[in-house]
Amino acid sequence: MILDSIRLENFGAYGGLQEAILTPASDKAVILFGGMNGGGKTTLLDALQLVLYGSKGKVSNRGRMAYRDYLAECIHRGTDPGDGAGITLRFRRMIEGETRHFEVERSWRQGVKGIEETVRVLRDGVPDETLTEHWDEVIDAYLPVSISNLFFFDGEQIKELAEGENAAAILGTAIRSLLGLDLVDRLEGDLRVFERKKKQEGLDPAAARALSVAQAELAEVERQWEQSSLDIGRVVNEANSLGKTLRDREDRFRREGGDLFVKRKELETELARLVANRKAEEDRLRELAAGPLPLLLIDDLLGEVEAQARHETSVRHNRLLVDAMEDRDEHILSMLEDMGLAKKDLTHVGKQLQMDREDRRAEAAEELLLDADDHLASHVAHLRSRILPEAAELARAGIEAVRRAEEAIARVEGELGRVPEQDSIARFQDLLDQARRDHAEKMAEIETLKARQEALRKQRDEILRRIETFGDRDLDAKLAEDSRLRMLKHSARVRETLAKFRTRVVERHVARMEALMLESFRALLRKSDLVHDLRIDPETFAVTLGDRFGRPLPFDRLSAGERQLLATAMLWGLARASGRPIPTLIDTPLGRLDSSHRKHLVERYFPYASHQVILLSTDEEIVGASAFGAQGFRISNQFPIAA
Repeated sequence: MILDSIRLENFGAYGGLQEAILTPASDKAVILFGGMNGGGKTTLLDALQLVLYGSKGKVSNRGRMAYRDYLAECIHRGTDPGDGAGITLRFRRMIEGETRHFEVERSWRQGVKGIEETVRVLRDGVPDETLTEHWDEVIDAYLPVSISNLFFFDGEQIKELAEGENAAAILGTAIRSLLGLDLVDRLEGDLRVFERKKKQEGLDPAAARALSVAQAELAEVERQWEQSSLDIGRVVNEANSLGKTLRDREDRFRREGGDLFVKRKELETELARLVANRKAEEDRLRELAAGPLPLLLIDDLLGEVEAQARHETSVRHNRLLVDAMEDRDEHILSMLEDMGLAKKDLTHVGKQLQMDREDRRAEAAEELLLDADDHLASHVAHLRSRILPEAAELARAGIEAVRRAEEAIARVEGELGRVPEQDSIARFQDLLDQARRDHAEKMAEIETLKARQEALRKQRDEILRRIETFGDRDLDAKLAEDSRLRMLKHSARVRETLAKFRTRVVERHVARMEALMLESFRALLRKSDLVHDLRIDPETFAVTLGDRFGRPLPFDRLSAGERQLLATAMLWGLARASGRPIPTLIDTPLGRLDSSHRKHLVERYFPYASHQVILLSTDEEIVGASAFGAQGFRISNQFPIAA
């Protein structure tokens, strides 16, 4: 199937007649529509669902509104309701080896009796009455509405599947629809109704009246259940819309400097801390400068002082020794003479001792420049070897700390300089706060409705248990040989068989779906060795992941972006498993993915998701036509949505 064009006339946000050519180029499978939020992207997705499926279409903003009321709301404002609105879709598909061209036109207008809807189907340019009359059956046989979400979906659907508490239920609904098991579910429900009627036939009047009361209660609870489901759908749509508004206002608030405004107090506190740290480091440097640190400038002179001090200590020692050494030398010579030392040798020793005295006497006569304590030399040596190097290291560390502090101060001052004034940001702050309150209220309303629906479910189950027990006490006695008993037994047996059949069908096909999902996920995931196994429980449809060692991989190990890629891979894998050559249309496809994950979707998913892929993107998701031309993209600029 290839979508060739869609024409909108006075539909939703599109006034007048607007047409988009959707035929992909031979070498570019992806068609990109870009536009701001509120520009009509989701309306285009709704138009495709509406023209194909009518009242069964899964449109975004219908909620609990009646179908014809919804059609009335879809007429472009400013257009005469009597002129009405319309959607025309042209597509082609292969039938028995030949290409057939189809044109489906759905239009409606305000008539005397309310909204009047007209459907017309052309085949190869010729009106086909049979196709027109049976279009619902034809499209349901080719692409059932129950699995259309595998091919036509939006980013919110991916987000709900990735993060929602009902992910298993969503996946189960898709798999059952894909396998045709929704028919089995309807058959099982019909059998239960049949059994209740047969049991009622064998009851006494009092029990029959009690059963009628219980059935009336059941009908009322089911009515309330259906109403609550519609309410939940409506509120979820409203919450999604408010969520988009909230994200838009968060983006605008951030662009206007709102994040910095919110962080202003934190920035001011950080600036004060940095200034205090710088002052403390500067004070330590001043203490060093007031101490021995300046002596590093005269280290050479200190070396000379140390040498001079040592020399003067020697001079003082020699002054004390010279006189005493003369008496000692005479005593030594006398001893040597008494010992019989030869005169020649005695004369030589006397000369040596005299020379030593003269040298010491010459040194002792030198002037004392410092005339300092004998410990001065050791003090100067300690200063040069220990104190001054330590002071130098402390000074270098202090200077580096001051430099880092000044850089940090400059950065924080720069950020503070970009903080907008309160008057200029107040309006955006108010809009953001209001959007947050509105979204929070809707989310709380959803939780309330879900709690109400859960209470209704329990009430319904209790009533069903009561209904099931009616007549069981005396049913065997009253219907021992009655055909009703056989019918009831056979019906119960059929239901048991259907339950086994449902599980067996899922088990038979789930392995292929698991393989396709895992293959798709690993193709999208940048960490190709993170996930090695993906399993789907055939009864609960819960998904479990495994690592390369065979151990379970908790979902919280995946980032938010990776979980969104997993949800995308699930839809991609199911679409591939369907075997249907259907185009893929995605509204706001990239959501909150980071740049790396976006790149993987652009390069590994969009060009291969289908033979024809239509993307409805905001201006901040995919920017720039040149970046995508090489990836199989055709940028549409002929439709108002891109303006």
